[in-house]
Amino acid sequence: MRSVRPTRRDLCFLVFLFGFSGAVTAGFSATAMAAQDNDAKPSATLQVTVLDETGVAVPHALLSLEQNQPPRVLKGETDYMGRYDFSGLSPGTCQLRVEKEGYYAVTHRTVQVGETAGVDVTLNHVREYTEVVNVVYSPPAIDPGKTAASDSLDSQQIIDLPFGVARDIRYALPLLPGVLQDAFSQVHIDGSSTRQILDQLDGFNITDPTTGQFNMRVSVDALRSASVESSRYPVEYGKGSGGVVDLSTGMGDDHFRYSATDFVPSIQQKKGLHFNTFTPRGSISGPLRKGKAWFQDAFDGEYDLNIINELPKGADQNPAWRINNLAKAQVNLTSSNILSTEFVVNLFGSDHIGISRFNPQETTVNEKSSSYLVGVRDQALLPGGSLLEIGVAYSTFYDVFHPLGTQTYVINPEGSSGNFYESFQNRASRLQGIANLIFPARYWLGAHEFKVGLDIDRITDNQNADRRPIEILREDGTLSRRITFTGAPPFTRTNFEAGAYAQDRWSVSARWLLEPGVRFDWDSILRDALVSPRVATTYLVTPDGHSKLSAGVGIYYDASNLDILTRSLTGERADYYYDATGTTLVRPPVQTTFQIDPRMLNQSRFLNWSVALEQKLPKAIYLKTQFVQKRGANGWAFVNLGASPFSGSFALRNVRQDHYDALEVTARRTFKGQHVVFASYTRSAARSTAVLNFNIDNPLFSQQAGGPLPWDTPNRVVTWGWLPLVRRFDLAYSADWRDGFPFSLVNQDQQLVGVPGSRRFPTYFSLNMFLERRVHLFGYEWAVRAGFDDITNRHNPFAVDNNVNSPDFLTYSAIQGRALTGRIRLLGRK
Repeated sequence: MRSVRPTRRDLCFLVFLFGFSGAVTAGFSATAMAAQDNDAKPSATLQVTVLDETGVAVPHALLSLEQNQPPRVLKGETDYMGRYDFSGLSPGTCQLRVEKEGYYAVTHRTVQVGETAGVDVTLNHVREYTEVVNVVYSPPAIDPGKTAASDSLDSQQIIDLPFGVARDIRYALPLLPGVLQDAFSQVHIDGSSTRQILDQLDGFNITDPTTGQFNMRVSVDALRSASVESSRYPVEYGKGSGGVVDLSTGMGDDHFRYSATDFVPSIQQKKGLHFNTFTPRGSISGPLRKGKAWFQDAFDGEYDLNIINELPKGADQNPAWRINNLAKAQVNLTSSNILSTEFVVNLFGSDHIGISRFNPQETTVNEKSSSYLVGVRDQALLPGGSLLEIGVAYSTFYDVFHPLGTQTYVINPEGSSGNFYESFQNRASRLQGIANLIFPARYWLGAHEFKVGLDIDRITDNQNADRRPIEILREDGTLSRRITFTGAPPFTRTNFEAGAYAQDRWSVSARWLLEPGVRFDWDSILRDALVSPRVATTYLVTPDGHSKLSAGVGIYYDASNLDILTRSLTGERADYYYDATGTTLVRPPVQTTFQIDPRMLNQSRFLNWSVALEQKLPKAIYLKTQFVQKRGANGWAFVNLGASPFSGSFALRNVRQDHYDALEVTARRTFKGQHVVFASYTRSAARSTAVLNFNIDNPLFSQQAGGPLPWDTPNRVVTWGWLPLVRRFDLAYSADWRDGFPFSLVNQDQQLVGVPGSRRFPTYFSLNMFLERRVHLFGYEWAVRAGFDDITNRHNPFAVDNNVNSPDFLTYSAIQGRALTGRIRLLGRK
């Protein structure tokens, strides 16, 4: 068994950082302890325990304890178990305030220190609609306990802010700096590929086990928050060097609640009267047994009908439907034992995908796909004060598409004919087990919160593909190229992954937090023992907490991607090139094959470090400046073994090196009533020494080469807001301006022309703007919205003809222009 370790340079840097941090910490702590020993210490203590409305601990809640004698304000933050101990207090009456973003703030004005040993506080989650009018939102604040480079959207922002597809959270994530979305709806975080990102739902891994893509969906109405961590994230998170997408869903409480959105379909007058789009959403939650058990169910449906005017009636439609549902339940078995379950189902079907005036119905495919997740989690507070969390989840992803016949697929300059060349079926699954143990705080040179955990996964990938010949014709109808496929029997590939971590959350002082940790990973394909040391720290520069410095560095590894590792099992391809008559070969057939030997591979590794400064400015404006650098080594890439670029013999090697640098500046201001304005600017560079993605369905005959990554955007500005207007109207807007994505040029023989990424799409700009007003009607509260996506009608393209021999060379397509949309939401009974 090989052991893959960080390079000597990486280890020296990390050892220096750990040693330096420890030495400085010891010095500061010794000085602080000596100073404390010289002071008289009042004996009173107070333990604050913060739970939510269903009895779940609320970590990292900010506490403020105000004493009158002597006058002073003490600050604190709850631990993983929702607890914090104030010590050295003077007996008497104090005022306690507890707040955390995403919750309503709570103030206890008469806390009798010295007479009570502890105070229990219940924080209620912020909701879109509440019957109570005197609730107080927790204002944004600089969180001294937040070490990771992360940004998030809360439930209110997910509902209020406009983005491309309002029912798909993947379209909301680009509202955050550093997050980009490609033409396939996949997200990229700080220069990373989609398969380098860990996607989580309530702590369970929902990344597609085969492709590494983010495909599982839940209703946006079910989400409490969607957060993205790009750097300095702790060792608890493995299997993703690019970052973490963490979705957290809600739970019912002791009140029945419901909502409904877009329950009126739209109609189109095109070759008759037809439905156009119907996208209903609904949710219901409440108690199964008050004070004991609760549930939540969130439904999301979709029906779309695309009609092509240029095609004959009866062969001109592309219908599509989708159903998503999340069902959750929580039972408090005892006051110290909480059991929760969840079940997610995604169903999708569409007929005649790809139909257009150039691709008639017989050339299209019918697709059906589904994904499921069932998870069970148990949290128990052990007698010694430790918190044990155990979870088991099973997820499965199924995708199948079939052509409408077996005729030869023919491509010509005017479009296509025949039947699509490929039928495909894939079923992938993941069985996941997690365990986390959090120990009560220990005190030595400050407070230590130790956390250890395990993550064990069994992944299975089943594929069955059948590819038939393709013929490519010239303008005059002669045969230019014929493509055949051989040797692709059905296959099954499995992988077993095991990970473990240990982490210390070290509160050196009230202003200094240090978070070192180490992670170990192993899988049954590469059989590498991977070690990932990481450390992050925060320091409050000013005593009032209005300025914070954060920094961190660590080693991050990716999960073994089965889509890449099974490419050698997808068969062989042969391309036959013909002369102008279409009868004589002009060169020997070009054979495309893929060679993979896992014994020759190491896992890709990234050294990721970052530093950030947060500052509260006048007028409650919060400014953050951050620099992130990623250096990847041993990355996987297919290299062309042929001496000539016109060769298709590809082998998987550890030859790829990735480089990402970014400077990011963000500003945010929150107003009364949760109205907010946000703006950010990012200057970045995402490059790699191997950017070409060779595959059997779309080969590129070239040697591997470096250049900008396909999602590289040197300059980007993002801004959004939710602002009050007159007469109970609110304005919601979002804007995104960035440099266009790079793309490469090819010729008619699928050879690379020039260097990779030599051209770019036009500069992208999108401004979405909506007006919303809440009204009381029929005894209910409603929210009515209308506005425009891409109000400037920018016509941003997502595809281009990059063939230099094509008569339509550099013609852009997949253009989306201005669209008028509306929304009606039923919020509840007034």
